[in-house]
Amino acid sequence: MPRRGLRGMYISKRALREQFDPRTYPNETYLLCQLQWGGRGRFWIHWARNDEIKDCHVEDYFLEQIFELRSSSICEITWYLSWSPCASCCDVIQEFLEEQQNVHVDIRVARVYNEHVRENRAALWQLAHFPGAAIRAMDVEDYRHCWDTFLQRGGYFDFTAGSFRSAVERTRLKLEDILGNLHF
Repeated sequence: MPRRGLRGMYISKRALREQFDPRTYPNETYLLCQLQWGGRGRFWIHWARNDEIKDCHVEDYFLEQIFELRSSSICEITWYLSWSPCASCCDVIQEFLEEQQNVHVDIRVARVYNEHVRENRAALWQLAHFPGAAIRAMDVEDYRHCWDTFLQRGGYFDFTAGSFRSAVERTRLKLEDILGNLHF
């Protein structure tokens, strides 16, 4: 997607590299957001991370503190998350979508958060099957899109998804197992 028509906040190259490399396990979650009202016009971009002061997960923080209802038109939101939502955040997202039925959220994740915890697995499955929500693992094209969209231009940036393709594939397989499995 061309950068023309984008407006919003850019993330640092260092933060993108440290937070979205699926071979590492940072203690916080970053959210990169692309939002568009009415299916046309400009995209708005933004990024956020967990709010440690308010002890707030980034998904809840974004929906409570950043998102503004600006129109009754359809709103398409794409989130690129460094970690998949926990069970509590899946509930918050579902509650938000129940209230804002004109909003669709497409969630793409770099890693699966505590996939061995039954509650997290069940909540991800429920969210993926909830009207207005979609969830999947980030793929190589998603990483390229993030590099092109959420970073300011200029300078050399040596961080391509090709260098961690096997970790991307492991995340995809983990998430597909969760989303395709009714029994946890």
